[in-house]
Amino acid sequence: MPLVSLRRHRRIALIVMAVVVVLGAGFAWVKGKAVYSATAVLYVAPHFVNILKESKELDILAYDQFVEHQALTVPRYDILLESLAKLGDKRYVWQRKNESDRRAAERLQAALEVKPVKDSYLITVTLESTTPDHLDELVNTIVDTYLEKTRESDSFFARNVRLASLQERRGQIQDEIDAKLARRTEIAQELSVTTFSEQIASPYDRLLVESQNALAMAQRTRVASEAALALFEDRTSKQGQDAIAAAAFDTIQKDPGLISLKASLYKRRSDLLQQASGLDPRHPLKIQIDRELKEIDEELNRTVDKLTEQVAKSLIDQRRSDVKRDRQIEQELNQQLESFRNKASWFAALYNEALSLNHEIERSRKQLDVIDGRIEFFELESRAPGFVRVETYARPPELPVKGGRKKLFAVVMVLAMILGVATPVGLDMLDQRIRTTGQVAKIIGHRPVAWFVDHAGDPGLKRMTADQRRRLAIAVNRERESHGNRLALLTSVKSEAGVTGLALDLARELAVLGVSTVVVEANPLRPDDRYRADPAKPGLANLLAGSGDTVAAVLPASDGLPDRLGLGVAPGPQLFAYPVLRRRLDELKAAYDMVLIDAPPLLLSADTEYLIEVADVTLLLVGAGQVKPGELRRAAGIVQKIDPPAVGFVMTRLEVYQGGGYYAKLAEELAGAKVSRENGHEHTSRRLEG
Repeated sequence: MPLVSLRRHRRIALIVMAVVVVLGAGFAWVKGKAVYSATAVLYVAPHFVNILKESKELDILAYDQFVEHQALTVPRYDILLESLAKLGDKRYVWQRKNESDRRAAERLQAALEVKPVKDSYLITVTLESTTPDHLDELVNTIVDTYLEKTRESDSFFARNVRLASLQERRGQIQDEIDAKLARRTEIAQELSVTTFSEQIASPYDRLLVESQNALAMAQRTRVASEAALALFEDRTSKQGQDAIAAAAFDTIQKDPGLISLKASLYKRRSDLLQQASGLDPRHPLKIQIDRELKEIDEELNRTVDKLTEQVAKSLIDQRRSDVKRDRQIEQELNQQLESFRNKASWFAALYNEALSLNHEIERSRKQLDVIDGRIEFFELESRAPGFVRVETYARPPELPVKGGRKKLFAVVMVLAMILGVATPVGLDMLDQRIRTTGQVAKIIGHRPVAWFVDHAGDPGLKRMTADQRRRLAIAVNRERESHGNRLALLTSVKSEAGVTGLALDLARELAVLGVSTVVVEANPLRPDDRYRADPAKPGLANLLAGSGDTVAAVLPASDGLPDRLGLGVAPGPQLFAYPVLRRRLDELKAAYDMVLIDAPPLLLSADTEYLIEVADVTLLLVGAGQVKPGELRRAAGIVQKIDPPAVGFVMTRLEVYQGGGYYAKLAEELAGAKVSRENGHEHTSRRLEG
């Protein structure tokens, strides 16, 4: 809460505020000078007359955006730089000595205020300066330069830029057309054509059809030749033999030599038959004639067979020659067809490319027509009257518009207050120390068994502290009655957690509950004077050294303090004789119902770890605003490692936020309950008296 942070760090807050006020007052005195202002007004027309097609006004659809654009154009760097140059010697009213033109223009750009006037057609151009001389001339020069630049470039049409863009695009398209025309001419020369049309067929289409038909015919002829050759070459089958015999017979019958031989032999045969006619078969001449006739027949058969063989071989050779010829023809036709196909593909690719070029050239020419129309439109339209004109020029300033010192000092005061509040809050946000019971519960996994606020003498808070002390005493006594735990150790994570005070107060509360209790001081790091009431009595250190009676060394309750056993004069910062210490504690347990050990902080003393092992109950105190989360985790880890029979965490020194918070509300409820009880007693007394 900011108020809590302010109360906690009020000195730091006051110091920060004082430093800011002192430094800011000097800054306001030096920098807070009188400021003069000069303002010119521009009028932005929402429409203008269209001079091209119709005699009507052309409205600006996005008028607000157009006005904003003009407002951003006025403080443009090149306009301001040219304006300073036009001022000549007067420029040094704004430009400082030894300041570059660029720096002066940038500073002017930052100081110039250009903004549209709401619900109007006006734009104000304002410049403030601590020097009134020639301020109006500077503003008017900027406005005039802006109007000149607007007329040159035509801020609405951007004539120069757009015409240059259109001319550049036109040149690109014209170059593309020239390149495509050159390529189309090259294709025409390569294909030997003069025109390209989609209705004209390729000359290679007819050649391809004719070649395919010739190839099909050659393939059929080759198949027939191969079939005939296969039939003649199959001499093993009767079909093959009959086929070649029939073919040979036709050829033999037409052979002149065979015909002449047959005629001679048939004549001789006829003569021999005539001579043999009428002869007895046993006649020697008859026998000779029969033998000669037989030889004639055999010679004729041999001649026929030989001629048949020759003819068959000739026929087979002829069929083979036909097959070879047909195959050669088919191969050549295939090659011719493939050549035509390649040429057709080449022709078609180039021809289609030329057709595509025709379409692209036509499309590019249409684009040229459109661009030429746009160029002509902008050249004419850009000469129309402009949108912006001067409504009012700036006048020389006579009086300052504001005094700088008061306003700047007010800003300093506000800044001082903000920093005065932010600094304590920031310090608390950066502070990681534990301040609430919720933080403890988040780290150890359960809420503390008790918590104590820093009451600072407040009656309501003291009552709440007493209530928490009584609750803690009841919890300790409950452990004693339920589990027989009679030795309780009180320690803390770090020092200044109020261990000694809580141990003594807890002992008194236990005594009120009827539990005899003694408090043993076991903190040699920081002995407390409340344990040294009687110097004559031995302390715990003396008892550990082996001298004195344990119960007799206990100081009896006095001056609001319970029975207690002080440390005495310790030889060092650590305890010793741990076996003797255990025996002395057992003697006290025999004499008292409850023994409380006031131990040093756990993170600062190894003796505390031993005492945790000895004790039945361990109460670990966490001082609010003293312990960091890492320190609490380390202490809890040590306790968890020792694993005592009972452990409790106690939160001390909690801050109560005035005006809010759980503890403040609880204190109010306790105070209200007390008032109600007192009123009830008064009412009862009066009733008894009555």
